[in-house]
Amino acid sequence: HAVDERQLKDLPLLGRRYAELALLTPGVNVAPAGITSRGEDTFFNANGNPATWNNYTLDGADNNSFSTNLQERSPQVIQPPVDALQEFRVQTRTYSAEFGKAAGAVINASIKQGTSAFHGSLFEFGRDDRFNANRWENERAGVARGQFTQSIGGGTLGGPIVTGRSFFFGDYQGTRLTQAQTKLSTVPTPLMRQGILSELPQSLRTSTFIPAGCIDAATKTIPVSCFDPVARALLALYPQANIPQALAAFGTPGGLVSPNFISNGLLNNDIDQFDIRTDQSVRRGSDQILARYSFMDTRRLEPPALVDPIASGDFASHILNRGQSLVGGWSRVMGSAMFSEFRASWNRISSSSLQLPFGDAQNAKYGIKGVPENAQFSGGIPAMNIGGVTRIGGPSFRPQYQTSQVFQFAENLTWNRTTHNYKFGVERRRDIVDYIDLRALNGALTFSDGRYSNVGYADFLLGLASTEQLTLFYPANLYTDGWQAYAQDSWRLGSAFTLNYGVRYEYFTPMLNRDNKMTNIDPATGQVVYASDGSVYDRSLIHPNRADFAPRAGFAWTMTPKLVWRGGYGLFYQQTDRYGSESQLALNPPQLVDVSIAAASASEAPVVILKNGFQSVSQANIDPTRVQWRIQDPNQETPRAHQVSLGPEYQLSDNLVVDAEYVGNFVRHGRKLRNLNQGILTNPGVGPVVFPYAQYGFGTAFLEQIATDGVSDYHAVQLKLQRRMSGGLAFTSSVTVSRARGNFLDHLSAGGGATGNFPMDAHDISKDYGPLPYDIPRQWTTSFIYELPAGGGRRFTPHGVAGALASNWAVNGILTLTDGRPFTVSATDRSNTGQSHQNRANCIGDAVPSGFDQTIDHWFETKAFAEPAAFNFGSCGYDTVRGPGFKRMNLSVFRTLPFGDKRVELRVETFNLFNWVNYDFPGMNVSAPASFGRISASVDAPREMQFAVKFYF
Repeated sequence: HAVDERQLKDLPLLGRRYAELALLTPGVNVAPAGITSRGEDTFFNANGNPATWNNYTLDGADNNSFSTNLQERSPQVIQPPVDALQEFRVQTRTYSAEFGKAAGAVINASIKQGTSAFHGSLFEFGRDDRFNANRWENERAGVARGQFTQSIGGGTLGGPIVTGRSFFFGDYQGTRLTQAQTKLSTVPTPLMRQGILSELPQSLRTSTFIPAGCIDAATKTIPVSCFDPVARALLALYPQANIPQALAAFGTPGGLVSPNFISNGLLNNDIDQFDIRTDQSVRRGSDQILARYSFMDTRRLEPPALVDPIASGDFASHILNRGQSLVGGWSRVMGSAMFSEFRASWNRISSSSLQLPFGDAQNAKYGIKGVPENAQFSGGIPAMNIGGVTRIGGPSFRPQYQTSQVFQFAENLTWNRTTHNYKFGVERRRDIVDYIDLRALNGALTFSDGRYSNVGYADFLLGLASTEQLTLFYPANLYTDGWQAYAQDSWRLGSAFTLNYGVRYEYFTPMLNRDNKMTNIDPATGQVVYASDGSVYDRSLIHPNRADFAPRAGFAWTMTPKLVWRGGYGLFYQQTDRYGSESQLALNPPQLVDVSIAAASASEAPVVILKNGFQSVSQANIDPTRVQWRIQDPNQETPRAHQVSLGPEYQLSDNLVVDAEYVGNFVRHGRKLRNLNQGILTNPGVGPVVFPYAQYGFGTAFLEQIATDGVSDYHAVQLKLQRRMSGGLAFTSSVTVSRARGNFLDHLSAGGGATGNFPMDAHDISKDYGPLPYDIPRQWTTSFIYELPAGGGRRFTPHGVAGALASNWAVNGILTLTDGRPFTVSATDRSNTGQSHQNRANCIGDAVPSGFDQTIDHWFETKAFAEPAAFNFGSCGYDTVRGPGFKRMNLSVFRTLPFGDKRVELRVETFNLFNWVNYDFPGMNVSAPASFGRISASVDAPREMQFAVKFYF
């Protein structure tokens, strides 16, 4: 699927992100909410692959960030401005052996070249909240429209340096954004602040570790005198509820309305970027030399959900990113049949994400003890997850510092020989990442599951934490080396049949640490293994895969002058591991101490009494039962996708083409996270729980493993009707009917209705096979460009004032309609099997029975679900209920005013033209009845308008 310069310039793009147009490709849909949808780029799934499996190139050179956790909020190092691009292509089906390293889509973009004449443009795009509609949740809560201003301005210039031989092109774009961020939270009510919990639906109970007289189960009360003094101090950080429906329900027994607090803090996002490209023709045009440098600087400040930066409540951060890309190329025509192309490139992106109170340590003020303080990471208070209300404290994995670099050298040789077109290539690369991406430098506590009182919020008031996390500072310096080669042939077997076939070889080393500080645990023996000098295995503790051969084959058969059948098969390896720090063997003892202590059941003492502070952490005496271990299978396979496609293309007229295609994509050996030491339910409902690695001295420790046994299966019928520009009209309309099932999620793609990326039961991952979060059964997208017939060079040339006003108008638009995404109904985990898995509810009925009226307050039949008993997993499957669908219409109206060889273009662009409300998922946790089954938020912006002026010269 190619997107040309006209579509890039004319179709309405919110934020002027070119990758958004990839969503017009059949089989492509926007990625579900999660890490991959929180940034300044368009993440998408292609043919059932995770969003982080796509491969971006710019001017033929690698443009992929090699960071962990996508800290820079984009898979691309450089996101070139729309006005700087000549075109870009999205390849999602069986493609040439020339492309590899990734199993998802290949996105090839190219910067414009200078020409023999000077040409350029100036532009300014502006948006303001005065022309926007209010968000649905704001309207519902009686909150006025939030502040919004955005300015995107810049220009381009290209032309000759030396006439006929040397050319240049440059561009600059600056973005300034201020936007109110609507965030919904649940805060304690006035009664809850007094220890009166009658508004909560759960019952209170006492237990061994709760002092006598501190629980009155009959009145659901905790005397203020029993409050932990640190908890009492932290309560003041919560703002008061402000949503009218919640205020009206105050005091109602069991009637807590969740969420009950809305904030509209201001997000600031500033971007400056530029590209400079030169092209040199030598040896009478037989040699072409390319050089390009690109730069992109982003500064982002996010508001906290709970207003107070100390309270935070979410991942609000101060983010700084700087991306750079340098490319050099030399191509040569060698006679009439051979063409050589060499590329050398370097890209680098550095980023930092700091918690908002970075440098302002608050632990002493609130009486929190045991958390190390250091100018490199301290600030705010520990993260505290509290059942029934929004978390309080700083975000996990903050601060983050990261610098990733990619060095690439590639040579391609094309040889035309009668009926064959051969192509060969080799590539050498090194990918480097230096980072600090640690979970709990400032500490984290969990009070979420009501381990001791049956109510998480009550456990917090009493200061009884069931989980402690605390990480000591450690920077990692990692790299991987890669070698690739391919051979490809396009063989014309007569005038009607072409066969394309080839093979690709890829070898990438496992991740290596520059000082060889790596630690692994052998899953078979439970023995700790340490890296050392020597072979690749000795240094990485993973056996490298040296047999990654990827065959490709396809055909095109012209049955009639208007009918062509195409089909093919390809094997594609996913070499790039974009998991976060979870899988990195450098982040293990003894070089890193990441304490993770959990009370397995209510019979075990709280790991932390809040007033007493965190348990001490030391590198001198590491207790293997109290730290988190990161493990990789030493015999892991490279994730791979088998892709097949078959279908006809028919030319309906000179300008109108329709094609239909079956596409299958079958992933095997997908990377999947699990707790290798998750407890085994030997006697469900009764206990005890057996932790399999306790026999090796790890007790109940969290052994976080990456294994490559994930699978996914995607089937689709993809239809596309395309009209090339004729008579002032061009359009592309695509319909995809698909089915995506699997049992693994790329960690960074998890989100939406997935409720996490760890299996419910690490010892039986078949329970997690089901609809993937990006399973959208039906999707229809249509884009069009229409020039009204009046104006210079068009069908009618009207005269006079009226004629001038009616001339040179154009209307362009994009329509998107999709089915809803699936989600999982979850429950508080009382299986007592350890950390990092999401329990599911018990299914006891039909979620959407025949005749059921789905409303925003009752999206599914809540009585169809129940909480599982202790020492049990829920019976519900994975992603078994479907959320609301999505619809959006973007429209732009242009007027062009020509002035000789110059012209001015005036634009009005409207996004979500009809102000359709696209609802978020309903409350998905059966253990949170206040929000269960209720929709409280939207996932898309309301109607927004953008005004622009462009000057071409």
